[in-house]
Amino acid sequence: IGDRTKFDGSGGGGGGFGLRRATKRAGGAASGLSGGERRRLSVALELMTEPKIFLADEPTTGLDSSQAGKVVNLISKLAKERNIPSICTLHQPRSSIWKMLDEFILLAPGGKMCYAGNRNDATAYFKEIGYECPHDTNPAEWFIDLVSVDSDDSEQGMKDIARINFLHHRFLESCTLRQTDYEQQLCLDKEQLAISIKDAGAGKRKMHSIPRTLQRFGALFQRSLRQNIRNTRVIMLRLGAAVLQAKLFASIFKSVRHDKSLTKSIADRVALLTYGCINLSIMALMKTLELFAKERGVVLREQLRSSYSSLEYLLAKVFAEIPLDASFALVFASVLKKVTGLRSSMGTLMKTYCLVTVCSVSLGFSIGSIASSAETAMAVGVPTLVILMVVGVINPSGVNTDEPPNRVMEWIKLFSPIKWAIEALVTAEFRGMTFEKDRDFWGNLKQLPRMGGLAMVRDGDEVLDALGLGSANYDEIMNNMAKLSGVFLVFSWLGLGFGGPRFQQT
Repeated sequence: IGDRTKFDGSGGGGGGFGLRRATKRAGGAASGLSGGERRRLSVALELMTEPKIFLADEPTTGLDSSQAGKVVNLISKLAKERNIPSICTLHQPRSSIWKMLDEFILLAPGGKMCYAGNRNDATAYFKEIGYECPHDTNPAEWFIDLVSVDSDDSEQGMKDIARINFLHHRFLESCTLRQTDYEQQLCLDKEQLAISIKDAGAGKRKMHSIPRTLQRFGALFQRSLRQNIRNTRVIMLRLGAAVLQAKLFASIFKSVRHDKSLTKSIADRVALLTYGCINLSIMALMKTLELFAKERGVVLREQLRSSYSSLEYLLAKVFAEIPLDASFALVFASVLKKVTGLRSSMGTLMKTYCLVTVCSVSLGFSIGSIASSAETAMAVGVPTLVILMVVGVINPSGVNTDEPPNRVMEWIKLFSPIKWAIEALVTAEFRGMTFEKDRDFWGNLKQLPRMGGLAMVRDGDEVLDALGLGSANYDEIMNNMAKLSGVFLVFSWLGLGFGGPRFQQT
């Protein structure tokens, strides 16, 4: 933990906390962590957040002497390496634990303080006032005996109370003398000390702020990767589903052939590209909403402890989740290209389907960031996706230019990943496309009821004109979809920051 690599996962999965064997045992059997191991893990999780002060109320209670020693040793080690003041209440510490303490406070019944100071000076102090610790006796036990009251023997109890009062008053007298010396020195050096502390603190923050940010990001990133690795079965199922869906779509839209580009395949091409966008968008959004919902409670607890910032968490999820989701889009696009006669290149299909996946994942992040629970995330996410899907789908029979567009619908379309992806793919598919003559004029008239205005088109450019995409540009559409992904991610960051845990004022 000293070099800040063990807590973030690169130090060997718990080895820095003395939990390496426990981690392996938990993975291979149902026994899990022992009481002492759980206590050490709890201590380590609190100290890794680098609090300004660490307080532990009886951290060794209920543990045997060996486990108690390990817990105190961990607190001492991490507190010194991370420069965190640590205060613990301990009862009957054994000799090895006593030697780990830097300073201690000895409290008697009634809250009377009988000593507070350096551990190494304690025996000499009590010897000076007439209470010398016997040889071969644990000093901690001796001091506790000095402030204990016998409740069974009233006579001995009175002697114990008198001894405690004496120890208490002697300590107060010693504190008065030490405070006078301290105040004199403090007055001489107060201004210089304040300046040096301020400069040292500022320099330390500058030196460690960036490395700490990278380390927290690395810890979150590795945790997300481990979660994905553990879900190997789900990953394989999604890969299989991507392959099967591509082949299913190819079998449904048979007119999209390798050998010929026919006018009767126009509607099938539009539908094929559309269903591919909808399919990938749904899978990415639903998976992201579910993931955010599962992690919501953990993230809230860790944010309350200031374990990391909202931006660090979001970036870790982006770098861990988006490449995995995009890989399914790559598989789907590659299989779809091989089993159909789509005119668009393999690279165009891969790039577009990957970007709509990224945009949908970002949309899922933004919805999940403001949802208070899993139910809320799904209740908001599903209707949102349906609306964005409805406004984003292109009518294969063409666009009626006589009717003015609905301004509200046009605004909603701007936030639909499906809309941008379909327009990009349709534009790439039909721009510059020529059709083989598969029917005469009377044949076109027969197809008019089914294909509408597309029955009379002669090439791909006329198809785009009929669909309202005559002036569309593939690169511009892709840039707009990339910008939309960025907008969703920024909204996710704001949602995690402003929608995070809050303390209620009372």
